[in-house]
Amino acid sequence: MRQLPLKQADFLIEIQTEELPPKALSSLGSYFLDEIKTRLQKAELQYRDAVFFATPRRLAVLVKKLNEKQPDHTIERKGPARSAAYDKDGKPTPACLGFAKSCGVTADELAIIKTPEGEWVSYKQSVAGKTVQAILPGLVEQALASLPIQKRMRWGAGSAQFVRPVKSVLMLYGEAIIDAEILGCQTGRQTRGHRFHSKGFLSIAKPANYVTTLKRHHVIVDFNQRKEWIRAAATESLKNHPDLHVVMDDHLLDEVTGLVEWPVALYGQFDETFLQVPPDAIIAAMQDHQRYFPVMNAKNQLMPFFVTISNIESKNSEGVIEGNERVLRARLSDAAFFFETDKKRRLIDRVDDLKKSIFQAKLGTLFEKSERIQYLAGLIAETIQADPKKAKRAGLLAKADLTTQMVGEFPELQGVMGFYYATHDQENKEVAEAIREQYMPRFSGDALPETPLGCVVALADRIDTLVSIFGINQMPTGDKDPFALRRAALGVLRILIEKKLNLDLKKLIQSAADNLRDKLENRDVVSAVRDFIFDRLNPWYQDQGISPDVFASVAALPISSLYDFHLRILAVQYFKQLPEAESLSIANKRVANILAKTNGAIEARHLDEKLFEHDAERALAARLAEKSGRISVLSDQGDYQTVLTELAGLRETVDHFFEHVMVMTEDKPRRENRLLLLKQLRELFLRAADIALLQ
Repeated sequence: MRQLPLKQADFLIEIQTEELPPKALSSLGSYFLDEIKTRLQKAELQYRDAVFFATPRRLAVLVKKLNEKQPDHTIERKGPARSAAYDKDGKPTPACLGFAKSCGVTADELAIIKTPEGEWVSYKQSVAGKTVQAILPGLVEQALASLPIQKRMRWGAGSAQFVRPVKSVLMLYGEAIIDAEILGCQTGRQTRGHRFHSKGFLSIAKPANYVTTLKRHHVIVDFNQRKEWIRAAATESLKNHPDLHVVMDDHLLDEVTGLVEWPVALYGQFDETFLQVPPDAIIAAMQDHQRYFPVMNAKNQLMPFFVTISNIESKNSEGVIEGNERVLRARLSDAAFFFETDKKRRLIDRVDDLKKSIFQAKLGTLFEKSERIQYLAGLIAETIQADPKKAKRAGLLAKADLTTQMVGEFPELQGVMGFYYATHDQENKEVAEAIREQYMPRFSGDALPETPLGCVVALADRIDTLVSIFGINQMPTGDKDPFALRRAALGVLRILIEKKLNLDLKKLIQSAADNLRDKLENRDVVSAVRDFIFDRLNPWYQDQGISPDVFASVAALPISSLYDFHLRILAVQYFKQLPEAESLSIANKRVANILAKTNGAIEARHLDEKLFEHDAERALAARLAEKSGRISVLSDQGDYQTVLTELAGLRETVDHFFEHVMVMTEDKPRRENRLLLLKQLRELFLRAADIALLQ
């Protein structure tokens, strides 16, 4: 009997809370949507589309055209074999009767099925699909419990936990309420509008009305729509100044979107005299402390204006603007005072102050760390042919701005203020720029240092931190990484690879370890840090579309230079596209397996041409001799793409060899000679990568 099409309706779940963390709001909404969709799929509940909504006081998911129930299923249960189910008279045995009872039927209702193993008693049972009313409450609770919330809160006398206390839960399927208790709240159809522009509860008749009803009550529930509204409103606020534009940092825009439900853009200004303060400090005061958007002119010069996003439509917008200007004026006055005060002491004179600041209890002070950075920076500079004297100076001064009042108030400006103070002190320009660039990249995807000295100090700082913390066995565990070691390792590999710095990472780590002397508790710190940094490589390459087998083919070699590693990755990626790649990869696997059986014990030290029996042997030996010198030069130059391109030309010769030559012959001298020939072939390919690992 054909099953009738299932009825469909929209499903809406909304969790109303106290103010949610604005920086995490978008990701919380997105995760909530993904968890709902994943569980609907597992429950075999079909739907047309699903979207999330998120405001400071709510998380919601709307599922459009959701089936009202799961599809019906037929379950076939297999019982005892026919021979065990019936006696010689054809009557059901106790085994058969027991199986029938477990199925809730009589033995007469059982059927016989034939399988390759024989005949069996079975029972087919039709199971009706569960309705959304039965499934959705548990499904929603599971989705909420799976959200990536580091620390959950409790409230009241109940046991419910969530990122913030929950006020109410709306859950509708079509026009009907899905009756349940979610996070300690009885579900209903009520929600709330804007905190100030709407009073009391609102009743949502059906999910399709949700967005429009809340918009009438001054709430734009769609996070992305609200974000674009803010972007447009901020730009519109400057319509009378066509030569100016708002600078909208994406992270700040997301945070502001998470702070407001009904965004209103207001345009304010501050005294031009504050522009004498470094623009970075002014922007930090606006963005990080006040959540204002700075304004630039066509030349990207900071102007004495700002845009703020209010959460209300005030009848006295001038008063609101004036209040924001007053708050910003106080912040900028502090910044100007700190800047002028800090400049009274030279940066070099502040280095001794670092003796009063602890880097880590077991590792000493920031002064000691500065000395270690200075030493490492000098070593790295010599290796990349930068100026060691300038590198040491930059390393010594790198942390001095941590003692200034400006960085004390605006910690996000460390390094940046060091640049301004070094410039004021008339330090070398390269030294000043290196101080600014030492913390780059600050986050995933951030820009790298542009200057050689900036790269030197950034590397020295990160390597010292990694070796120091690993040296006292404080490695990251799970989500805990208080010293941001994963970010430091990613910064090291990005600088070395993207800036094409061919440094021996193991030697650099060893130098850092030697620098720490008796402070180290972990005697395996060099290999531990090296492995930790290399462990970041695989996911980094996967993000760039490099397949795991390409990575494995290079990772199989003992390589200490990350840039050299990268050149090999690019070469193997290119080689894999060549028509000869598959055949040569298979041949290398075969060679590797043959050589593995010898355990490296090949007695022959030199090829003996007198022992060649076949032209295939002579041809391969001749081609290897022809290629060997050039491959050696090319690999020493790091031109691995040409190495593999040259070796691709061996395909026919190698194939011909394996077609006509039995390597493991009973004749020991010939066997040893052939093994040595294959070893030479294998070693040529290993000058670039282990292509035997290619899929």
